[in-house]
Amino acid sequence: MANKKIVSIESRIPELKKYRKKKLVRHMSIIISIFVLLILITLYFLSPLSKVQRIYVDGNKQVDEQTVLKEGNLNQDEFVFGLRKSKSADALEQNPLIKKATVELKGLNTLRVHITENKTIGYQEKDGKYYDVLETGKLLTTQPKEFPIGNNPIFSNFKNGTVLKDMVSQLMDLPEGVLLSISEIHFAPTKSDDEHIKLYMNDGNEVSATINTFAEKMSHYPSIVAQLKADQKGIIDLEIGSYFRTYLKDKEEKAASKKN
Repeated sequence: MANKKIVSIESRIPELKKYRKKKLVRHMSIIISIFVLLILITLYFLSPLSKVQRIYVDGNKQVDEQTVLKEGNLNQDEFVFGLRKSKSADALEQNPLIKKATVELKGLNTLRVHITENKTIGYQEKDGKYYDVLETGKLLTTQPKEFPIGNNPIFSNFKNGTVLKDMVSQLMDLPEGVLLSISEIHFAPTKSDDEHIKLYMNDGNEVSATINTFAEKMSHYPSIVAQLKADQKGIIDLEIGSYFRTYLKDKEEKAASKKN
């Protein structure tokens, strides 16, 4: 039987001490690291870096910056990690003037709010004030303006609902040049046409039409006018086909109908 080498306890004590020392150092390193991390986190939250220092708003024209900040619940000195950017964006998009809103963190503590607004396609006058008619087909009943902005047409007798949405949809399909040539749009339903509209043009002519075929027929307006004499002004009837009568002839026809 081979002789076994016997290792005494005394000879292993230095190795045990070395192992225990390494284990202690490792445990102390972990504790110190956690402690340092907690100190750094505490210092971060106590420092200005942890809070929003600047908020930039861009893309807005009709919605002022203060309204954006208020409706988005965005404030300086709010903790960066407490921000709910998607919730702020959703809240902003509840404003009928805002089509899309994005809230982004730039750098450590700067917020950028980008606004895409719904286009104003016209205005409706009421009591001397002008209310936006948006590309969504919605008539704003708040935030009136003293004067209409730009060359957008003035609406009359419309209210929120399907008729206005259909009218705006037709206008959005028009060539820009034709749209800009319209001065006023009056909703004037008749017994035979509950979607009848009357338009006053910037060139002095009047257009009689119906909403559901308006864009298709009105897109030919420039070529229709081009066939008229320079001094001829009157009513262009687009309800059935295309028919022109001067204001004088229209007046004579109305007078004759009254006699009969």
